[in-house]
Formats: sequence, structure tokens, C-alpha cells
Amino acid sequence: MSKLSFIDYVLNSDFKINDNYLEEPLVPMKIDLIKDGCRSIVFQLDKQLGREYKGGIFPFFDSSNSQVCTVCDYIIFSEYKNELFALVIELKKSSRGTLPQIRAGECFVDYVISTVNRINKTNYSIIKRRISIREFERKRQTKLKEIEYDTNNHHFFNQNKMRIISFLK
Repeated sequence: MSKLSFIDYVLNSDFKINDNYLEEPLVPMKIDLIKDGCRSIVFQLDKQLGREYKGGIFPFFDSSNSQVCTVCDYIIFSEYKNELFALVIELKKSSRGTLPQIRAGECFVDYVISTVNRINKTNYSIIKRRISIREFERKRQTKLKEIEYDTNNHHFFNQNKMRIISFLK
């Protein structure tokens, strides 16, 4: 069983998506997602929930405290060269910061990996990548640029297509 399969086993399928894009419907904002044969799980935390989620995504937290229930938009779990990666993604319309949502996503990733390790008696670690996508006029680019991160391992994405494999290095 692959490391990614262990993650897949613990995640609720209601939050997994198979779309070939990431989107923020309220903006509207849509980015093509290119998987290039890369095995990955696209997990969407920030979504409208049905009645079965009466208490919200975190029913054990006080939802009146907006900071407690903050979540990022997407987490893409991938495995590449026997390493686990989590791409923690926040899409924003405004220029307001994305860091609170991204940090919340990183905490969720840590919890998922801890759960995988606990139930499987493993000691997996995961490489986390912070990715902020802001709405602006995107120019068509024919040449792929190397992914660069700032000192906080944070990448500000500005292309039309997101290739998962580009972030797994």
C-alpha cells in the first residue's frame, strides 16, 4: 500500500474532488489543474456543507469565533519519489492576507499525518508547500517558470494552469 493510500483511507470522500480545476465560486475564479499522471488527492475544505454537517466542518469548536473555524480552500496530497507532499492552497479575490487560512490548513495536514501514523503504526512525515492564488489579470504564458518560494516556503501563484508536479521538488 502506498503512503498516499493511507492518507486516502482516513479522509472523508465528501471532501475529495476529481475536478481538473480549482475554483472560488464566489469570486468567480478558476485555475486549471494539471495532474500529468501524478497520483494525488484533491481535498476541498472550504465548501458548502449539507444538512448532515449540522455543526459545520468542526462541530467541536465554537463557530462564533471566526479564527477557530478558519480553513484553507484546498489541500492537494501527493506522493513523489517516495516523499509525501501537501500543497496547502488559498484562493483570494482581495489583496488581504492568506496566511491565517494557510496556517489552519497546515495544522489540518499535521493532524491527518498524525492520524495515519497512529492507526498504521508508521512514522511518515510530509513536506508542506504554501500556495496563495490571488485574483488578477493573468497573462498567457508559453514558457513554464520554475516554482520559487519565499523564506516561509510560500509561493504566490500567478499562472493560468497549476501543474501539481511542479510543486513536488
